[in-house]
Amino acid sequence: MSNYKLHKLNKKGRWFHANDTSFTDEYADERLDLFLRSSVVKKENGKYGNVYRLHAKEPHTVEMALDYDIGCPKCGAQLRLIGRCLNSHELGLYTCPVCDKR
Repeated sequence: MSNYKLHKLNKKGRWFHANDTSFTDEYADERLDLFLRSSVVKKENGKYGNVYRLHAKEPHTVEMALDYDIGCPKCGAQLRLIGRCLNSHELGLYTCPVCDKR
């Protein structure tokens, strides 16, 4: 698993870019305000691919969690939401439609 720190691309919008980090899970949980954590899963086509869970230090409502537009850490395309929030800190589950086609 990798942790990707999210950076705002503009001050007014909700578009974020993910940067790869070497942070441990513990460090990311304690220090990063907003980040993605990757996991490898078996997709419907039988191949393995990455999914990303959005994590927030401050509690979020469902509406707040759905307001983010996030670029893929690997290719920069907009991630697609595929799973619901688990709680107020472990937010949506995302996948990249562009990377999935490869």
